[in-house]
Amino acid sequence: MARRTILPVWKSHYRVQGLDADLISLAKVSALCNYFQESAGQHADHLGVGYAALLSKGMVWILSRLRIQIEAYPILGEEIVLETWPAGIDGLFALRNFTIARANGQKVIKGTSAWLVIEKDTRKPLRDVSVLLKNIPENPFYARENIDIPKVRPVQGLTKTGTVTARYSDLDANAHVNNNRYIEWTMNAFDAEWYRTRRIHDLVISFLNELHAGNALDILKVQTGQDIWQVEGHSANNGEIVFRSLVSFTDYF
Repeated sequence: MARRTILPVWKSHYRVQGLDADLISLAKVSALCNYFQESAGQHADHLGVGYAALLSKGMVWILSRLRIQIEAYPILGEEIVLETWPAGIDGLFALRNFTIARANGQKVIKGTSAWLVIEKDTRKPLRDVSVLLKNIPENPFYARENIDIPKVRPVQGLTKTGTVTARYSDLDANAHVNNNRYIEWTMNAFDAEWYRTRRIHDLVISFLNELHAGNALDILKVQTGQDIWQVEGHSANNGEIVFRSLVSFTDYF
């Protein structure tokens, strides 16, 4: 029997669909992040550490932090190529990077992420994630594409912009609000007209606590620098911080 080839880098092709584009036909940041997570899941399955494999051991992957930097946006109908790969371990976190390129090979987006493995029932993190990843091949070339993923620190002066309530369609297979919803709620902290003249250039988001069906979340924001805003989600029940995001904008390009 032929030995299975383990791919250190996973390549996926996507076409920007109507639901993934915004009011001026550019790919939404949430859609780009969703493409990444879909490919990350496929690669984890290929490497033997996907959702089903971990669930059989009573564990699940949880995305803790994500960063995406965008130089140019794919447009509605455009075909793009996403590459993703494991990028090492940092304490409790397994790191995974990605790039998105146009069909001609021009890389226009890059990002990184930090993942925890937790026990499904106790929600406690696995202390040594390297045990799970010991058989995953290294790829030194792609490690050079690493970018920092800083923590989003507390700030003062946040102003409430609205409240959302977690509903059925917000939940995922872990029975909590899918992390991509927090990216959408970050985007929605700015009105539609805002996006006619501005684009997200850099987004860093920290996922701090879980949100479940029926839970209400207050969305707050404050400007922290030129074209830089911090957006947070606080539990409307107990004030617990569920997510923090730092968003850098640029003029529309």
